[in-house]
Amino acid sequence: MKRLNLRPTMLLLFTLLSMGMIGLVELVLNAGRNGTFLLTLSFWTALVQGSVALVAAAEAAQGKWLQPIQRDLLAFYPMILVMAGLFLFLGFKMEIYPWLGETHRWLNPSFFLVRNAVVLVLSFLVAHFFARATLQNRPSKGTLAIFYLFLFVISQSLVAFDWIMPLEYPWMSTLFGGIFFMESFYLGIAVAVLLAGAQLRRQNGTPSEIRKVLRDSATFMFGFALAWAGLFYAQYLVIWYGNLPEETEFILRRMHFSPYRELFYGSILLLFVVPFVTLVSRKTKSSPAVVSLMALVVLSGVILERIVYIAPAVPLSGWAAALEFTLLGLLVAFYFQSREKLLPGDSLVESPTREAGEKIRG
Repeated sequence: MKRLNLRPTMLLLFTLLSMGMIGLVELVLNAGRNGTFLLTLSFWTALVQGSVALVAAAEAAQGKWLQPIQRDLLAFYPMILVMAGLFLFLGFKMEIYPWLGETHRWLNPSFFLVRNAVVLVLSFLVAHFFARATLQNRPSKGTLAIFYLFLFVISQSLVAFDWIMPLEYPWMSTLFGGIFFMESFYLGIAVAVLLAGAQLRRQNGTPSEIRKVLRDSATFMFGFALAWAGLFYAQYLVIWYGNLPEETEFILRRMHFSPYRELFYGSILLLFVVPFVTLVSRKTKSSPAVVSLMALVVLSGVILERIVYIAPAVPLSGWAAALEFTLLGLLVAFYFQSREKLLPGDSLVESPTREAGEKIRG
């Protein structure tokens, strides 16, 4: 299959078109009090930020195991800016939050939109400079990696504490932020597995460095299945042991009433039980087909868990979610396919002078 290596200007136009279509779906066709847009935005923000965070963590730890697919993972960083733009659409859907209309210093519409948009834009800017420094092997890449991870933790914690948790206001959990940025990293590992598996399938041979990336990513995925289960149980244990009505209602609605009960246990199955049981064997960690399947299981598990968090508080629209997920999925794929044009440049849109100079040198 021929790569769709779009020029930055065409990619920018497609980005604006996709954002416009999502805005049309949410503000006109799917108007009203529902959480479909929040479901889509929270998942894709976690995926693109987690993919870059995986590279940043490897650089901060001076690990070399991820180098064969670094460029592929960093190709997703422009989507962070897209997520910041899409987030502003949430300003037209504020009726989903029960705190709207009350007087709060932290929870008020203007401050809510500004702080989240600013953190996402800062995360994009640091990711941009980090990607350039990493691919050009500059000494500053380690420092930029730490800055990005700092913003990554703050951004994903805000997704938990600002976007999702207030749907059940005044319910709160201090572990919610940790679960979300850990899940985002979990998604980044799953993406790394899929990219490594795709490279092995695309090449007739079996390059040892790609096989090592696949095996190491599978090992990390196995470890994060345990980490997710530990954090989830820690949150559940505190709520259950405290037995406070304002806290236990959140768990009761999701554990004891259908269909959320089935979705709740399904997310545990997909995010912990299936990856743990499958990847406990050394042999399965080296199988591209099995490990790639587990990566898809993890992606499905996070989507299912987001549904469990959002659907009991606000309704979801199946057709709108499918359309929005498809549009953003295509956009992520186009950015990935156009990585050769985006990553070496100094900006998202190459200048005509630079492009003309490259043609003359060619």
